[in-house]
Amino acid sequence: MTTQIDRDAAAVLATLVEAPRDQFIDPSELASQTRLAPHRLNDAVALLVDLGYVEWMRTFGTAPFDFRGVMVLSRGRYEHQRLRESTTESPGGTPPAEHAAVVPSVEVTLARPPSPVGSPFGFTDEHWETVAERKARPDRLYVVLGHQSQSEHFDSEILRLNIEIMLKKAVDAYNTSQPEAPIALECTALAAGYGEHLFNEIARDIIGSDVAIFETSDLNANVMLEMGVALTWGVRVLPIKLEGRPKPPSDISGQTWANYRDNGDKFLDTDHESKLLRMIERAIRKKGPAV
Repeated sequence: MTTQIDRDAAAVLATLVEAPRDQFIDPSELASQTRLAPHRLNDAVALLVDLGYVEWMRTFGTAPFDFRGVMVLSRGRYEHQRLRESTTESPGGTPPAEHAAVVPSVEVTLARPPSPVGSPFGFTDEHWETVAERKARPDRLYVVLGHQSQSEHFDSEILRLNIEIMLKKAVDAYNTSQPEAPIALECTALAAGYGEHLFNEIARDIIGSDVAIFETSDLNANVMLEMGVALTWGVRVLPIKLEGRPKPPSDISGQTWANYRDNGDKFLDTDHESKLLRMIERAIRKKGPAV
């Protein structure tokens, strides 16, 4: 059965896909285009966020709206196309109106991704509580680093030190730009080894993180598995590798890569620092405002 929120969410999605890519849309502008009252717009956007179709930016002082801006994600663009195709191909169907909220007769049902009832890693309640606590801390940036314990391409101890220095600089830059809501860095190197209990803790740290950095120069199978956990659970992933080392021969190679020299002391992208700062900004915005 199609609900009013389904129709409202479809209308919001149809509007957002027409907006410029990678740009947050102001709620007042969105309300004007969809003709939705603030409470209906809030419900629709919250549903789209829960489904992973959009990302919102939340701060204080946005009433009557619950957010400051919203941006459609690739999954949302796919869902919009799926809705159009399914409506067009149904018997007697017509393409959905651009603003389904003002045409309540249009039947649209957003696809719900399956919700896991438990953890594939055998999590306990304590594991989930740790994840929930970290996700609810907008004053903390949780970062994990996964890498092969011993490598001919880098020195593990020096690499970890350089990555932490890099992150501290980025957090300092963030705090300079956001003095009213500073954040603290918590960086964890993922433990080696894969006993059942240990992998549960590794998965907990990955799922509870805001940013996951993976060193892939060795194409290590365990590191690839850890990256898969991060991608599955929607954690922001930054793969790094020594200059000249190959990318993994899989879809993971579609991720944005950062090449480095000298155990991570220097990254080759001239915009690396600004890109890292934007990644941190988006990770913190995803958590919502501090209370």
